[in-house]
Amino acid sequence: MASKSEGNLSCPICQNVSKDPAVLSCNHSFCRDCLRSYWAEKHEPICPVCKRRSSKEMPDVHFASEKSQESAKSDPICDLHSEELRFFCVDDQQLLCSVCRETHHDHALKPTDEAAQELKETLKASLKPLQMKLRLIHQVTGSCGQTAEHIKGQTESTVKRIKEEFRRLHRFLEEEEEARLAALREEEEQKSRVMKEQIEALSKDMSALSETVRATKKQLTAGDVSFLQSYEASAETVQQQHLPDDPQLPSGALIDEAKHLGNLSFNVWDKMKAMVSYSPVILDPNTAHPDLVLTGDLTGLRQVKEQQELPDNPERIDHFVSVVGSEGFDSGSHSWEVQVGDNSAFVLGVLTDSNQRKGIIWPGLWRLMFCGGEYKTLSPLDTGSDVKVAKNPERIRVQLDWDEGRLSFFDSDTNEHIHTFNHAFAEKLFPYFSTWSPVPIKITALKVSVTAEP
Repeated sequence: MASKSEGNLSCPICQNVSKDPAVLSCNHSFCRDCLRSYWAEKHEPICPVCKRRSSKEMPDVHFASEKSQESAKSDPICDLHSEELRFFCVDDQQLLCSVCRETHHDHALKPTDEAAQELKETLKASLKPLQMKLRLIHQVTGSCGQTAEHIKGQTESTVKRIKEEFRRLHRFLEEEEEARLAALREEEEQKSRVMKEQIEALSKDMSALSETVRATKKQLTAGDVSFLQSYEASAETVQQQHLPDDPQLPSGALIDEAKHLGNLSFNVWDKMKAMVSYSPVILDPNTAHPDLVLTGDLTGLRQVKEQQELPDNPERIDHFVSVVGSEGFDSGSHSWEVQVGDNSAFVLGVLTDSNQRKGIIWPGLWRLMFCGGEYKTLSPLDTGSDVKVAKNPERIRVQLDWDEGRLSFFDSDTNEHIHTFNHAFAEKLFPYFSTWSPVPIKITALKVSVTAEP
């Protein structure tokens, strides 16, 4: 059954648009003149449509108004019987009037208000997943915006750190260049000074010999009598003339180019090892809990009181105040050392790659914990076992032998064994670090060496 919008404005008696309409208590509307004539003919005030007796004895009461018209528009009537649609057939999902109801006597029928209420509840329930999805989209949209801003901040910060590091390296290279050029200039000055002194000495010898040779040659051109008269003096002068050693260039007089240019880049690189460091583990800031602050070189961490505004990306740990290394291991042996110092609350260990980073992460975590002055070991199969140590280590070495299934902890200074987990690891493991103390813990850099292999 369907409703007709214009039918609400038509008089059922004359079938025209109602003129000066009057509405009965059953909500049927008629032209006032048509209704008066009908009642006069029937001799009783009954509704021409539903035959219900009207409580109004005279149709001169004008019930038609904008409100009643709006009500008529909002409450459709049966197209076939001009009756109110007071019932709903659940089987056919159809509105029915009291007359239509008779043809649906074997169906599940409900009053319209009850059926509407039930279907509203059904629709509300159907709407909940959409509303939840909409809220999620709003949240993720906000997170995407925050992430986009964080990416800009990360880029700016990383650019700054890269430039600072290269400025430091450039400064070293410039200073090294100046030092090597200064050494070259110093050698040049020294050897030039030696050559100058050598030249001056040779010049003196040459001047003295030249004078003797010139005077003697002059005597040789004199007449016989004059020559014989001066011969004895000339011969004595020649015989007494000092003869210097045979002149020659001194050894090592030239610039030692080999010293200045030989393996130049290697020697500079070797010298650079004093200013560079290598860490066996680099922390991944994208996994760090918002309560943690990492050092600029990504090798240290400490807790801060005020939580940072960071994107809630899937990799970020959000329950434990912790962070993992940027590189995982699924084979071989690996070792890293952590400077714990006076930190009073920390955890060291490994976390499986597949483990969910959100919420509780115990199922994929093997760890050594220090808290309240005591050490404990915890794993997926052990909720906590006490560990005794001779004294609190300043540095703890973590050794992972993935192939053999061993994770061990040692006091780096005394090499005292603290604990070893034995487990057949089946997936990639990431170094795990946690602290809820403002005192930082830091991964110790390895000693850097430069060697030339044949």
